[in-house]
Amino acid sequence: MNTTNLFVELIVIGLGAAIWIALLALSLLGTGWTPTLEKLFSLNYLLPTIAVIYVLGIVLDRVADAGFEKLWSSKLRNRWFQNINDYYRSRRLVYSGSERLGDLLEYSRSRMRISRGWALNSALIFIAFNLFMTLQPPAVENKSLLWIVGAVALALLTYGSHFAWRNLSIAEFRKVKQHADYVSGQRTSSHRRRGGRGGHGGGEQNREQSREQKR
Repeated sequence: MNTTNLFVELIVIGLGAAIWIALLALSLLGTGWTPTLEKLFSLNYLLPTIAVIYVLGIVLDRVADAGFEKLWSSKLRNRWFQNINDYYRSRRLVYSGSERLGDLLEYSRSRMRISRGWALNSALIFIAFNLFMTLQPPAVENKSLLWIVGAVALALLTYGSHFAWRNLSIAEFRKVKQHADYVSGQRTSSHRRRGGRGGHGGGEQNREQSREQKR
């Protein structure tokens, strides 16, 4: 994965973290301190905000990775690999054996990480949103309807993100196993062909030496 893609991926994950952190701050401190949209999107605010979101993306991605590994990933992975080291070896084999297969695998892993990050973000946004609606309810009509719709939408987003992560993870483990077997088979076949040619050349050399001895 190139640097730009990784940066965008972490920004997408960090944006979700920024949302639930902002909702928590608004719930506890109120809304009087918040900057206007004009200030928020000015250059003085925008660049520091992007930097903070990027850092949040790094932190939340690592937290999500550790949590999901402990709760779900290892169980899914064990269907195809004996342990995590076996999985890492197979993945390295794919990356080193086929650039095309490695790129496809990395694209799938990027989507998996974003889904994983947003599964955690959505759950935290759900909690922060309900806390905000309890402590700092906005002065709007149909507040109860807004609360219900928002809570249901966030619950569905949490479920959908986790569902996407799970299916992408299953597909990744299966593909790593299949691609690693393919690359290993290709290398074995190539080695045998080279060995066969070497053996044939050795036989020719032995026969030539025998003829020289007879002469």
